[in-house]
This record gives sequence, structure tokens and C-alpha cells, in this order.
Amino acid sequence: MTEDFLGTFMGNTNRAKVLRAFFLDQSGVFTAPLAAKRAGLSLYAAQKEVKALEKLGILKLGKFKITLGNGTNRAIEGKQKEEAWMIDPAFKHSAALSKFVHEVSPVQYSSILKGLKGAGRFIVVVLSGSFMGDPSRPADILVAADGLNEGRLETAIRALERQFGREIRYAAFSGPEFRYRLTIQDRLMRDTLDFPHLVLLDKARLL
Repeated sequence: MTEDFLGTFMGNTNRAKVLRAFFLDQSGVFTAPLAAKRAGLSLYAAQKEVKALEKLGILKLGKFKITLGNGTNRAIEGKQKEEAWMIDPAFKHSAALSKFVHEVSPVQYSSILKGLKGAGRFIVVVLSGSFMGDPSRPADILVAADGLNEGRLETAIRALERQFGREIRYAAFSGPEFRYRLTIQDRLMRDTLDFPHLVLLDKARLL
């Protein structure tokens, strides 16, 4: 199978990326800039494909209140209205299309570990939340590492978001802190490890 079967199958890699971004975060509401960021495309390319998917009836245009950023990660005071799109629940093929997109967009576990490499000496990497089909969990990725570089980890997570087409919530700890939290079984650990999860890495055999 090619690396991006969906793009090859559709004959339009950009459209496949936008479609994947929406269906992998099906409850999400996307402005054009956010769709571009999640899909890893230019704003022009994302807008073009969003409009095409809207014309097909897959996406629904509406007005949603959002807080705009000023480019420095600080929110501008007040709220403004900006065009945004979401999956149209009335689209008759929505369920079938969602199932297809998910099945041909499997999680590449090796790419997650590879993507995190360089942010620290990881001893634990656990997938939970949206990766397990349960967005109600507190985090999607739980990591523990020695010598953790938070800036590099943030950059790695943002790159994974573009790859998987959705926001990824994560929790990161040093090795000693992770061991302590396991010992006292704090709420984050219970809400992650007592529910469906996947251990990608456990060098210290803590889990």
C-alpha cells in the first residue's frame, strides 16, 4: 500500500488531506486557516478543497464564534465571527465516508516514536484518548522522558497533528515524576491506564 492510499485513491492529495483532517476530528469546527494548519497545506490550497467538499455536500458552512489569535499565541480581546466549516451531519454518506477514511488512515505507530525522537530520552510512550476512539480521556499521548526538551516536544506534537489531521492533547513528565504518579495512582494515570490504551514504549518496564 502507498504511504497515502487515500490521496492516491482520490487522485487528489490535497483534498484527501483536508477530508482526513475533518473526519479524524469529526466534531471539530474549522476555519480556513485551521484547516490549512491541520492538513499541512497552504491557505489557498486548503480553501480550494474546503469549497469543493462544501459543494459536494460533505461540509457545511456556518458562522461560529471563535477567539482569534494575533500570531503571538495571545488572544485578542473580545470575540469575532469568521467563516468556519464542519462535517454536515445531514450528508447521507457521512457515516460510510467516515468509516472508509478511518480504515485507510491507520495510525502509523512507528512514525509517532520517530516523530518524538530528539525531544528527550523517552522511557514511556502511551497512546490513549482519540487514538483509541475515546476523546473523553484526558490525553491522547502520555510520555515520560529524561532530559525532556519541552520546545522540541511541542514542535514534534504539532508535526504529528499535521500528519493525523487533528489536535493532539499530551501530558509529559520526567522519569521520576512519572514513577511517583504511578505509585500514588493519581487521576490522570487512572483515567488513562484504567481505560483502553496502547503502550508504544516502556523501557523501564513500569507498565
